[in-house]
Amino acid sequence: MPRLAQPAGSEDAEDPIAHLGNLINAGILRYLRAHPNSTVGPIAAALELRPTTIKPRLDQLEEAGLVTSDPPASAGQPRRGVWITYRTNNEAVTDLYLRLGLAIGEF
Repeated sequence: MPRLAQPAGSEDAEDPIAHLGNLINAGILRYLRAHPNSTVGPIAAALELRPTTIKPRLDQLEEAGLVTSDPPASAGQPRRGVWITYRTNNEAVTDLYLRLGLAIGEF
């Protein structure tokens, strides 16, 4: 099976581009930085997207360590019926941002 084309020296850019190079993910992170401890509804409303679009992205960002939730996600424990609030893991987002800057020669 052919591999996706990838320029030499771009290995360090994969994670930053995957997480920050997506407009929905970037919008979620931008919103949560300005409005920590938000639930899915206000995030979706602010981005003018459906909650069903936002929730899977929040799960991906949480799995990547860029977003934290309260109550936290735990393997095998459903969180149905519980108001889940989200906030950015600012240290992880800043690290990813700096890694992207290094990968494109900005820093």
